[in-house]
Amino acid sequence: MERNALTIAMKTSISEVLETMFFLPLEFPDSKRGDDLWGAERNDVVMSKLSFSGPVEGYFVLFVPENVALSITGNFLGTDEESVSQEEIEGTVKEIINMIAGSTFCNYDDQAVFSLGIPVVVHESEVARKGRNWEEGIFIAIHSLDNRLGLQMVMT
Repeated sequence: MERNALTIAMKTSISEVLETMFFLPLEFPDSKRGDDLWGAERNDVVMSKLSFSGPVEGYFVLFVPENVALSITGNFLGTDEESVSQEEIEGTVKEIINMIAGSTFCNYDDQAVFSLGIPVVVHESEVARKGRNWEEGIFIAIHSLDNRLGLQMVMT
């Protein structure tokens, strides 16, 4: 897969999903590492992972700060943030990564057939055990107002 075209497809998909469906204004800074966004501490970041297979195999990981995930979920469900559960937050973040991944492949090559797995929430303790390689694959830093999100795609 051609890296530049894939990066453009990812950014287009992120914009389509987060700006259109969740009304988040976005910018894409040049940061190549999640540590640049959040530092070494990511305990307040909800992470969702989605595997894929097709012409290539790999996975996406979406990083959403807890306060952003709470706000997005409340808006998405049309309810007050105080009544949003952790399960609803995780469900929203999993749905976002699912929509972004599907849209990315459509934007990249609408003739290729990819199979998406089931999105799961990844806890920081799992990431810490395995280590995080920000240079692996493609990392897209996302700024929305005063918040920072990220999307990483790794091909295995």
